[in-house]
Amino acid sequence: MSRLAEFLSEVPLFRGLTREQLERVLETMEERNFDPGEVIIREGEPGDVLYVLVEGKVEVSKTLLLRVTRYDYDEREKTLSHMEAKDRAFFGEMALFGEEPRSATVTALTPCKLLALDRRAFERLGDEDPEMGYKILRNIAGVLCERLRKANQDVLKLTTALSIALQGT
Repeated sequence: MSRLAEFLSEVPLFRGLTREQLERVLETMEERNFDPGEVIIREGEPGDVLYVLVEGKVEVSKTLLLRVTRYDYDEREKTLSHMEAKDRAFFGEMALFGEEPRSATVTALTPCKLLALDRRAFERLGDEDPEMGYKILRNIAGVLCERLRKANQDVLKLTTALSIALQGT
């Protein structure tokens, strides 16, 4: 098994795939490199590519609308998280399932090497090997459920904090 296929075997997205399936996935992926400060994915823009971080570190951020004066608002970027290759990170998976705009911005913090899998290649892989497609879909669903649970917890915390703040006014 190639070094990159072995790396992919450790990425949660590809858990449970055989060597042959990992090699087939790798054949459909394109290597892309980004310099520090370069935007990989921009919130609000269309996208159809999932990325696997092979080398480097990225920052995930969202745009917030903040009040700067009584009548003036400004948009600011809020860092949500950092991802590193050593964590077998991937992002952009929602772009494989629809035409919705990107939900966050991902920026390279260090020189980054990524593997890109576009929607058409992803669909072709599933059509050619339904068992592999099922495994990848199951893995994506698990990750999305985990992220949704965390988002729900965050919303609950924010709602509680807002409720407490409003009671004090």
